Amino acid sequence: MQDKSHQLEFCPALQHLLGERVCHGKSGREFTNLGSLSTINNLVTLRELMIGLKPARTLEVGLCFGGSGLVFTATHRDLGHAPTRQHVALDPYQSSVWDGCGLQNIDRAGLAGYLDFRPNFSSLELPKLVGEDNRFGLVYVDGSHLIEDVFVDAYFVTRLLTDDGVVAFDDSSDPHVRKVLKFLRTNCRMSLKEIDLGPYRADRGTTLRYRAARMLGKVQMTAFRRIGQIDRDWNAPYHPF
Repeated sequence: MQDKSHQLEFCPALQHLLGERVCHGKSGREFTNLGSLSTINNLVTLRELMIGLKPARTLEVGLCFGGSGLVFTATHRDLGHAPTRQHVALDPYQSSVWDGCGLQNIDRAGLAGYLDFRPNFSSLELPKLVGEDNRFGLVYVDGSHLIEDVFVDAYFVTRLLTDDGVVAFDDSSDPHVRKVLKFLRTNCRMSLKEIDLGPYRADRGTTLRYRAARMLGKVQMTAFRRIGQIDRDWNAPYHPF
């Protein structure tokens, strides 16, 4: 992990968080088990995707300790975007389970002006965002991994993507997440195209471990680009998955 930490120099607060592996909440509670924090490869991948896509707005499901939130907000800053709360983050457990760690980390980094935090369940908040005709160039899904929740997230976030926008799913080898991804691959091929994240990773996708994981369908993160109309015809054919 330390060998890759230099790739997080764009955000010292994030580099410190990944290096120390300790996080303090708003009440002073100390977290030393940061297993829910996105990996350095995931964080670097999101950073490189943002630099390539240059999205005006971004969205993530699941803020937790704020690792990915720091990437999104810091990269909006580095892209020269004025702080207009253009990164939307959803997390109903931020104040309770995580003791406000994610919000604290983003605020301490001086990046709160880029954040639009919504403490609601994604199943309730995402439909509102769709109804308000919001659009996002990059979306990161890393909330509940229950199949029903991931499916609902996938249904709505794909409808929130801009043309050519990208959605990335974390923990894509998890059986619940993997099942939803299979549905997208088999039944949404006219609207979503899976992309190779190797060139965006911290290791640039050159390691034997990554190539083997990709071949076996066990990569950590999977992404799709919107290439067409998301809503399917009512009588669209069903492809088993």
